[in-house]
Amino acid sequence: MYIPSTQSVLTAGLALTGSLTKPRTVADGSVMDFAVEECKDSDGNTRCSKPFLITKSTCYQLEWRTEGTLTHTTAEVRDAGSGEMVFYRDTNGDWTPEKGELVYLDFKPKVLGTGNQTVHYTVTTCE
Repeated sequence: MYIPSTQSVLTAGLALTGSLTKPRTVADGSVMDFAVEECKDSDGNTRCSKPFLITKSTCYQLEWRTEGTLTHTTAEVRDAGSGEMVFYRDTNGDWTPEKGELVYLDFKPKVLGTGNQTVHYTVTTCE
């Protein structure tokens, strides 16, 4: 006779309510783009997101928009400890990291003569 464990009963209950599949916001906010390659520039502008924790093999959706008429920025996900880039994305989309770590985002301007624009971003788990 099979008697389910408490964990399997709770997991099944959460799955039925949709709690495990609903996207949740991991990080969101607004920063200046990374035209000046420092998280805090000399004028006190914030140019990187606050660090947030990602989990191995979890799908994340990255979305951002840059204020301005003719602008294009790319998102760079960086290790919070070393500053090393761990992922790069040119447009909104999904990312599934190979390991869990503490990361932050910066946004590089890609149109010549632009920069110092505000970027609004959201990172959510995928549906």
